Amino acid sequence: MVRPVRRINDTAVALDGGEARSMHYVDAVPLLHGADFGHAAYLAAAIATHGLIGYTLATVATDAPPAVGALAGVAADVDLLFPHAWPFPLVHRGVTHTPAVLLLALAALYVGGVGRDARTAVGLGYLSQLVVDSFTKSGVMWHYPIVPSSYGVALGIHSPAQTAAVWAVALGALVARRRSSAGSDPAERIHR
Repeated sequence: MVRPVRRINDTAVALDGGEARSMHYVDAVPLLHGADFGHAAYLAAAIATHGLIGYTLATVATDAPPAVGALAGVAADVDLLFPHAWPFPLVHRGVTHTPAVLLLALAALYVGGVGRDARTAVGLGYLSQLVVDSFTKSGVMWHYPIVPSSYGVALGIHSPAQTAAVWAVALGALVARRRSSAGSDPAERIHR
């Protein structure tokens, strides 16, 4: 169920009249402040998954170096490095997890003369993290800064089973791409 919430400090208040529930949007920050091994492993797997998805999208859809897509796929999680005491929107799943930041980044790359394939890899990688994180209970602020509410569907996308399925699909796409381009001249590949 998609449930819009408004963040007020560390509390999410349901906008649909439902029961308000406390949600901690800085749940990843304890990793930097002595979190347990299980939480650290969870974060490492989530970040690796975002990177793999970005890498795969860059490989399949562009001629940009796949590392560009991988870095863009994890870029929104730079907010994990924000100090715990910083206020909203400088928290995990805050401003960095919005299409507004993606659009600003793409505009800066365009003005800076970065090529289309690299911009596409950045866009696909960054957007993929927003989409994946939309399938968590914390969601993503798709309409920020106009509406500072998160939208998410709690499918447990970062659970072990879901993560394994995402990895299988991504690795399968990479293998298929490698097989389809084996022996082909890179100069003859179709640019998207």
